[in-house]
Amino acid sequence: MKELSRNKIQEIAMQILSSFLICQNQDIVLDIENTFESVLDCPYEDAPIFLKELIIKALKNENEIIELVSKYLKNWKFSRLNSCVQAILILAVTNFKYMEGINKNIAINIAVELTKKYGEEDDYKFVNAILDNCLQNE
Repeated sequence: MKELSRNKIQEIAMQILSSFLICQNQDIVLDIENTFESVLDCPYEDAPIFLKELIIKALKNENEIIELVSKYLKNWKFSRLNSCVQAILILAVTNFKYMEGINKNIAINIAVELTKKYGEEDDYKFVNAILDNCLQNE
């Protein structure tokens, strides 16, 4: 597999997380290795270490992250957000709290760019505001 940029890895991580969230909502258990292989189109063993670490930390801390983000959702429940936005929020908090060397501004910028690409028209403003408040207090 060719070398992937960090931005591309973040995008792939969002796609994998989104797949997991959709399946969780339908009580379907996904195999991590198969999901990686289908999204990356290569064997799991060839997936970048950073991507594996990011996904594992996001899934391991998912409930804690959802609880944290939920504190800043006014008149919304995390479960009501679309799976893409959910995945982006989980990814951003994972980047900031659990990955070394990723500060608040970088984590938010990654999330905003992913939201502009995959979310609804103004979702990026919502994601930016939630993460700005959420990560400021961490």
